[in-house]
Amino acid sequence: MKLISFNLAAKILMIFFGLFIVFHFVIIAGILFFDFAPVDFLWGGRMETKEQLLVFEFISLLVMIVCYLVVLVRSKRVFAPKLLGVSRIFLWILFVLFFFNTLGNLFAQTDFEKFFAILTAVSAVLCLRLAMEKIAKIRH
Repeated sequence: MKLISFNLAAKILMIFFGLFIVFHFVIIAGILFFDFAPVDFLWGGRMETKEQLLVFEFISLLVMIVCYLVVLVRSKRVFAPKLLGVSRIFLWILFVLFFFNTLGNLFAQTDFEKFFAILTAVSAVLCLRLAMEKIAKIRH
């Protein structure tokens, strides 16, 4: 018996990735429009300048958008049957990345990033759930 349905896992991941997209967008907007760069609170406190932070935040924003699109394809909310297999591979990769990111967050220098260990651990489990589903079983 599965603890969480495929569709529920997809919906939760879309919410998480959507929130992460907003989060990174707000950080970028804060840097560009308000000269606010919380370098001490993000990326383990390892960023030294707002320019470094901006580059990493743009990359993070793009990665989150791709992750969101992968979930849309995998859950058949976007019709791209040729990409279903690729989305499964990508979700396996995301599972591994979120797993290691969880470990990294647990050992982060700031409590703010340590908190994200919870979200990345849940994301890892949800990505694993989506990756494990066979294509033929995926229902729209």
